[in-house]
Formats: sequence, structure tokens, C-alpha cells
Amino acid sequence: MTGVYHQIVKPERLVFTSAALGADGSPLFEVLTTMTFAEQTGKTKQTMRARVIIKTTARAGPYIAGMEQGWTQSLERLAESLAKT
Repeated sequence: MTGVYHQIVKPERLVFTSAALGADGSPLFEVLTTMTFAEQTGKTKQTMRARVIIKTTARAGPYIAGMEQGWTQSLERLAESLAKT
């Protein structure tokens, strides 16, 4: 994976692009991700939108299909890590 942050507005918004790379290091596809954070009744509500903006190869399909599951697993791991601190 590679990525570039485009916007960081503490503590409200994070916008970045990321690219999944193939075995040869070339991008399979690129995703624009926007995450927003808002306080609601003493907790933080996070909203995430990820949109594929460049589909470069036929091999990208399985990776794109697994994006939701991958993000869910990553965010669950983050929550577990934060709960330990």
C-alpha cells in the first residue's frame, strides 16, 4: 500500500488517497477515503467513505470486493488497541 494525506482538520476530518500495489509494485487501484469525526453524547461518531477513483487492472476486483471487510477488521483492531490504553 501507498498513500497520501490530502486534508487533516483536527479533530473533524481526514482525507487521503491510498493505492493497493501488485507484486511488481505497480498500483492495482486507487481509493479516495474521507473520514469524519463528531462528538455525540460523549462518544465519537466516525463516518467513513471510500471510493475507488482509479481501477487500473483486472486483478483489482477481489481486492475491491474485500474493502469493506478489510476496513471493518482494521477498525475493530484499532478499537481493541484503544480499549487497552
